[in-house]
Amino acid sequence: MKSKRLQKRSTLPFLIGTGLVSGVLNGLLGAGGGIPIVFALAYLLGDSLEDPRDLYANALCVMLPISAISCVRYAMAGRLVTDGFGVYAIPAIAGGLLGGFLLGRLNATLVKKLFGALIIYSGVLLMIR
Repeated sequence: MKSKRLQKRSTLPFLIGTGLVSGVLNGLLGAGGGIPIVFALAYLLGDSLEDPRDLYANALCVMLPISAISCVRYAMAGRLVTDGFGVYAIPAIAGGLLGGFLLGRLNATLVKKLFGALIIYSGVLLMIR
């Protein structure tokens, strides 16, 4: 079942705008592009999703190519630091696998609260540092 919001003519400009904002955030800040995607998907698909955790999985699938393009651009500009790359990349990959496993097992309300807490925590850290 498709959301009624997806059937509106205004959906395409909204999706293009969200994609543009997500790409700019990710390219400019190196992260954060998934946040507008999660909110856009929640707005567009919220009433038609069987499980709200699908928002996070879909946002990650969109973020993979955006992150890859940003990474290539950073490397071309000479801004990619590879010293110790494996020290954080390998555990991050393992953490991604664990997070994907947990997403299917944790209560959707808890996942939503964790996401909100992460956004607030990140925002506070950025403001005080």
